Amino acid sequence: MDLYLYFWTAFGLVIGSFLNVCIYRLPRHESIVFPGSHCPNCGNAVRPYDNIPVLSYLVLRGKCRFCRQPISLQYPLVELLAGISFYACAMTWGLTPPAFVNSLFLAVIIVLIFTDYHHQILPDVLTLPGALLGLVLSPFQSQEFFRDSLSYNLASLVSLSHADTVLPWVSSLVGALIGGGMLFLVAMAYQALRKRQGLGMGDVKMMAMVGAFLGWRLALLTIFAGSLLGSIAGIILILFGGRTLQTKLAFGTFLGVAAAAALFWGNSMIQWYTAG
Repeated sequence: MDLYLYFWTAFGLVIGSFLNVCIYRLPRHESIVFPGSHCPNCGNAVRPYDNIPVLSYLVLRGKCRFCRQPISLQYPLVELLAGISFYACAMTWGLTPPAFVNSLFLAVIIVLIFTDYHHQILPDVLTLPGALLGLVLSPFQSQEFFRDSLSYNLASLVSLSHADTVLPWVSSLVGALIGGGMLFLVAMAYQALRKRQGLGMGDVKMMAMVGAFLGWRLALLTIFAGSLLGSIAGIILILFGGRTLQTKLAFGTFLGVAAAAALFWGNSMIQWYTAG
């Protein structure tokens, strides 16, 4: 393994520790900077040598050093997910700007997956700046996400002589509008028909962010795959979990999983489908 892969994976593990802070504090409207890491049970500050990703959890056997209360398995899980995500980005795109852009994208997605799972909240402080970041960073994103006929034609309308230059910006904006707009229309239609809210605006803003990073085709694929995953989970919960059709699921969690899958395999799936 190349040295940069070790470094970027280790950096991902460290970022994962920070993501745990975000997952815990953002829904509670607490600062993610102050105070420092501390046990949520006894309040004692976590010592630096007890804050080593994954390893500290194993050494402490999953318990706080002071009060001996269990530490959620989610903490090492999030750290591992972040490390694996960063590793996968470095393996896919090498030491190039798309690897950094998509590592950032996946870090935000991980926080959204877990906050929505626990609290059914997709914080605006992540989704709205995330959509803006996707637009700003689009020139540094892998252009395989943006080179489709719709995006290129729109970019050509903006600048006939420099279509390739404006393509990332246009594609990212179109992705945000289609990704968020599609869910917005579904939410409005559901509310008009059922006279109650079915989708939260957090899902709409999240999909605007996904579209800004990945373009409109992968945003639509994310919506389809996330809906499929949610439907399968709902059926399983009804059959084996005693839930009903009225049970509300954390749709953002399924969208997040689908977005991560679309990042790595979405274009291949689209090419396979259109070729067939």
